[in-house]
Amino acid sequence: MAADRGIPSDASDELSARFAQLTEWYGEDGFHSATWITWAEVKAVDWDEPAAKPDSRLHEYRQTPSGLRMTGKSSWSAEFAEAVGLERGDVREWPEGAEWLIGDTLYRSVTIRRRDAVTETGEWRPVWEAMEELAEQHGDENVRLVVWFDD
Repeated sequence: MAADRGIPSDASDELSARFAQLTEWYGEDGFHSATWITWAEVKAVDWDEPAAKPDSRLHEYRQTPSGLRMTGKSSWSAEFAEAVGLERGDVREWPEGAEWLIGDTLYRSVTIRRRDAVTETGEWRPVWEAMEELAEQHGDENVRLVVWFDD
């Protein structure tokens, strides 16, 4: 939806300078995938839309008296790797719904929805609240979030 737009051409001098500084310090590979999104676009997101492919992190579950409980998700588990014959660093994509019961842990390949990645009550909540407050003053199209990622 808003991937790989780069740093906005009209970004503030401070933001542009910070991005340039980080890129200089860490190189092109250190910081990547700069993009931005307006509050109007965030409001229009279909939060139930599934990802294009299953999550690269297998979801881990444990049996409890009330049923299976998710305990986490991991891109690497030594226990899982040994059980299925993966070497350290091997990356695999597993089909949706594939499961392995290893010991008392169930590993499952899951396709997440946007709302699973960016929960309403999670760490993004303060960002959405700040954007919403700014949009009330300046308009939905005039408030944007600029991000980039590191390795």
